Amino acid sequence: MANARVDRLRMMLAREGLDAVVLSHPHDVRYATGYHSILERWTQMEPFAAAIVFADPARPAILVIPEANLGIVAVLNRDGPHCTFDEIRSFDMLNFCEVSRYVDPDRNGGQLAEDAMAIAGAIRGMCQPDIAAAITAALADHGMAGKRIGFDEHRVSAAVAPKVPHDYRDALDFMMRVRVVKTGEEIERYRAVGRMADRVIAHAGSLLHEGADWNGVQAGICDFMVRNGVIPVDEGAMLFGGSYDGDDFIPDLFRTPGKRALRRGDIVILETQGVLDGFWIDINRTAVIGRPSADYQRLHDILRDAFLMMVDRLRPGVSTNSLPAIGYEHLKAKGVPAPEKLLVVAHGIGLMPLEIPLAYPAAGLAGVKQGFVMEEDMLISLDSLFFGAKLGPCHMENVYAITAGAPEPMYAAPLELIVADRAPADRASEPA
Repeated sequence: MANARVDRLRMMLAREGLDAVVLSHPHDVRYATGYHSILERWTQMEPFAAAIVFADPARPAILVIPEANLGIVAVLNRDGPHCTFDEIRSFDMLNFCEVSRYVDPDRNGGQLAEDAMAIAGAIRGMCQPDIAAAITAALADHGMAGKRIGFDEHRVSAAVAPKVPHDYRDALDFMMRVRVVKTGEEIERYRAVGRMADRVIAHAGSLLHEGADWNGVQAGICDFMVRNGVIPVDEGAMLFGGSYDGDDFIPDLFRTPGKRALRRGDIVILETQGVLDGFWIDINRTAVIGRPSADYQRLHDILRDAFLMMVDRLRPGVSTNSLPAIGYEHLKAKGVPAPEKLLVVAHGIGLMPLEIPLAYPAAGLAGVKQGFVMEEDMLISLDSLFFGAKLGPCHMENVYAITAGAPEPMYAAPLELIVADRAPADRASEPA
């Protein structure tokens, strides 16, 4: 089946001099094939699926799954070819597959069963006892003994090696370089994600009012996400936020529970995060309960202007390491106290939020200080987080598609301070 992501993988494999790549991390399997299931969300350490892509375009793209999960593929493809592959290799998962092979004489399988049986026609070889055996059989059948093969999990390579000796290559950094540049189809999908992100952040702002409970606000955001097909990042719906302990603002990065109702003058950081269609929503805005002071409004506007100056540098050939200085210098020029408390991070975004195409480990200081050079068709999330104490924190974040010209914003929500100055009753008639 046609798959632009597989085409990109093959191009990159040829460039790296690799004959094949074996992917078993859920993010990579979904990238290559579109396959995903609830099993991956259990965060098991042992993989439940894999994908094999060869540099040679004449060879098939292979999906490796439990035989019992053919029905999952049928469900994924009910409304279109969301899970794509040329060949399936199957294996047993506990005794699920044995049970599924038994034909229940009292059950009419219906359309889903017919679709699953049609997909079964893509299976090659015997059902293997486990995922490593299935990968081994597929590599052997396609003549990969002695070839240069990348793996995103070294244990899979070690399990394959006794029967299919190969020249091992680590594919973790390789896959990050592949995934950070998006296909046209991925960017179009993210435009739809962006429209939902705008709805989520607007709903989050609508929940704020004097007297609101911070934990209740988060629960309301989670409810809105789930009802609209978004998987919240966790029970809090926020990667970052802010609650109050007495008069002290406490960043919610560590899920600090709110201990009092929101008061007039409180600052609220809203960074709503969740997964929709395999991409992360990652949008950040600042709100204030009641009318902001003139000084705080000025601080927000200075930060917004600095943010827009950095956005203008989101161009192909520009390194992300040049961005923090732009924001810092603008805050310093405007007399903002402690401009060093401005935290700026630019990162790629996909099924995971931090896609940084640097050698592992990339999430240390190098992720900002070294940075990476932006390329056309990257999706870049720009975080601008000011932690100044005199007036309080002020944050904003957007995602942009890097184009040959100006970056294309994926979110339309205004980069303005959200002012929550209405009573709860004013919201009673608003649609969910």
